[in-house]
Amino acid sequence: MTALFTNRRDAGLRLARRTGEYLRARGGAQPVVVGLAPGGVAVAAEVARELAAPLDVVVARALNAPGNGTPLGALADEAPPVLNRRAMRGLGLGEADLEGEMTHQRVELHRLEKLYRDRRPPLPVDGRTVVLVTDGVVYGPVIPAAVQALRGRGPDRLVLAAPVCDAREAAALRRVVDALLCLREATYLHAVGPWYDDFRDVTDREVAVLLRQQPVRR
Repeated sequence: MTALFTNRRDAGLRLARRTGEYLRARGGAQPVVVGLAPGGVAVAAEVARELAAPLDVVVARALNAPGNGTPLGALADEAPPVLNRRAMRGLGLGEADLEGEMTHQRVELHRLEKLYRDRRPPLPVDGRTVVLVTDGVVYGPVIPAAVQALRGRGPDRLVLAAPVCDAREAAALRRVVDALLCLREATYLHAVGPWYDDFRDVTDREVAVLLRQQPVRR
């Protein structure tokens, strides 16, 4: 397969054009751009820069089954966890069995938020258009957890934007967001990396730097 994007910056620039077209068609609302850490922030930074919009971050953490690491859900912000209860039943687990994992991941989530924001408070999104940006949509609970957390903060409109999406997941997510902007939908997309020439990991320090360099805070 030939890669579609050079790197996350290239993907962000292309996604910014699509997002700008969408916003202009709906009256030119000034959005808050929120990157899903870590990789989504590198894409979101370009979207925010091109749109002259404020940039923030959302952290979502996967919840894994004790002992075998099977992904069973995710959590973000202070919102309730998103759980795959069918998979939990298959393993004979209840929510109480994940309490230790949820506590651990909530602590790690708060640590990363403090690191990324450098003591800055989250940007207010109540009554505003929020564009949640990720570097790709594949099967899993992390993006739904981020969507749920942001929805709970009262935005007027919640838009999910991604360079590449699994078509089945895109269809499911369209039911919980106001719009999904995807540059390329693919059938049976199991990994995002092959769609990029350069898909190196985005470090925690790079996320913090991208957020600090973003001059627009409103």
